[in-house]
Amino acid sequence: MAATVAQVSDFGGRPIRWRENPGAGPAVVLVNGCGLASEHWSEVVRLLPGRQVVRFDRPGMGGTRWPETLPTLAEEVASLAELIAAVGAPALLVAHSMAAFHAEALARVHPELAAGLVLVDGSVEFLTRAPRQRGPALALGVRRLAAALPALHLGTLVHRVGATWQSYQRNLGHDWDDRFSQFYDDPDAVAMGAAESVAYWQQAWDLLQLRAERPLPEIPVLVLTAADPGGERDWLSRQRRLARLLEGRHLVVEHSRHLMMIDRPDAISDAVEALLR
Repeated sequence: MAATVAQVSDFGGRPIRWRENPGAGPAVVLVNGCGLASEHWSEVVRLLPGRQVVRFDRPGMGGTRWPETLPTLAEEVASLAELIAAVGAPALLVAHSMAAFHAEALARVHPELAAGLVLVDGSVEFLTRAPRQRGPALALGVRRLAAALPALHLGTLVHRVGATWQSYQRNLGHDWDDRFSQFYDDPDAVAMGAAESVAYWQQAWDLLQLRAERPLPEIPVLVLTAADPGGERDWLSRQRRLARLLEGRHLVVEHSRHLMMIDRPDAISDAVEALLR
């Protein structure tokens, strides 16, 4: 399946690097988890031949500039909305980890743009009070460190440790490092990952407020949960609760940890085909 060359466009007032594999619609839009790159979805894309598949990198990843602010849920929704409008609406959103916040919020704010949701070990939080306000100081600090000491390969090192901890692939090999060093050796990518981590709780809270204001449209929802939660407390019960809340189906994916697109890309592609059918 031929892919168009990656390009950078302004979506929602932010620079977004994206690429599209042409094919039959509706478009399948793959949404990265916190600090991840669109490259992580490569095996899923390969398993969806003939489908229109779109993947993208948020500001700071893939050579774009991190805006030196913490990303908000509203910004993520605005960027997603303009991207989907550009590739053809409605789209099936396949969202990993923290991006589950973004996909669900998009469906609530712009129901006409969402054909369905596949949440891939998506983040689930049921907060009882607003989180403390945070700024971009941490992200600015790690960007300065990464820029001052490029020999540390700080971003690549952090990514390698995280990927081996959150997947069953204990020996990712030199090919993996070569593919991802071009993303994670960029100080802006390091800062982007830190900024998204810091913004996590505020985005979780903002989604809870949105749920009280905007109903979810009647679209198919499938919640995929990794069978190995990696020590996450009450993960399976929270995932089941999320599926009930969204009136969706719940499926536990065996032989997978959090990075399901690495461990079980076939489970994700099967889920996409099931919902599109």
